[in-house]
Amino acid sequence: MTTPAEEPKQTYRGNCHCKTFVYEVQLPEIKSASACNCSLCSRKGTLWVIPQRDDVRFVKGAEDDLSTYNFGPGQITHKFCGNCATPILADSPNGIVLNVRSIQDLDIWGLEKKTYDGASYGANYEPHTHNGPRPTAEVEGGKVYTGSCHCGALTVAVVSKPIDETYENEVIECNCSICERNGYVWVYPNSDQVVLTGDDDKIGRYIFGHHILAKTFCKNCGVPITNQFNPLSEEEQSNLVELAQYWYEKSKTRHPVNARVLDGVDVKSLKIIQIDGKGEHQPGYVNP
Repeated sequence: MTTPAEEPKQTYRGNCHCKTFVYEVQLPEIKSASACNCSLCSRKGTLWVIPQRDDVRFVKGAEDDLSTYNFGPGQITHKFCGNCATPILADSPNGIVLNVRSIQDLDIWGLEKKTYDGASYGANYEPHTHNGPRPTAEVEGGKVYTGSCHCGALTVAVVSKPIDETYENEVIECNCSICERNGYVWVYPNSDQVVLTGDDDKIGRYIFGHHILAKTFCKNCGVPITNQFNPLSEEEQSNLVELAQYWYEKSKTRHPVNARVLDGVDVKSLKIIQIDGKGEHQPGYVNP
């Protein structure tokens, strides 16, 4: 993990996307972060730094009110917002680590990423079986991929052409306010190519902005799964601005999936396109 050097500290401010939780942390200038390859962090895309416990202060919302998830030996408690799924920190007997994706105005793409081999600790993670229906679409040369949140409460099946280095459809990493915080890497299959399965009370749906899409996640472990179309009433549709109406129509037939959760998909091998959603989505997100 990336440990702060003995340098002068500065104050950084961070928050979950829905602004329920806001914190301040004292750290030296953040130039790098640790990308853990364990079964949970690889699904969330978290990037960690190690502050001192006393240097983290919540200014809105209480740390104790964050949703928590433990796995394996249970010595590390992962904490995330139960409303928008933004991962904030992880707590252990040895101290805390902070997800820099939740820090405001930080150039995440510009940070040096140092791999931390968390996957080598503890027992090997066994992927969860998708027991729901298979997608109805037929894709020439396609195969069925399955995946899940970490705890297995939610599973997903996607029929697609091979999602590997030969994949020619869009693979998007966006730096908008939600995608950057929650670490999504999106692929864009049609709705009939995707089946999301799980008890409805386990599926979190985070809706904001124009309310066109619901970002689904597991309420138990906080892993983000898909970007589900959210039907609006005729009155709500009529109130959309022209660009939002375009995206509303386009979103009816698609069900984007977070490629990080798909078993057998090596995200690093994909031809990822980085999109400046932070600059394109106007009016922009206002940090609290």
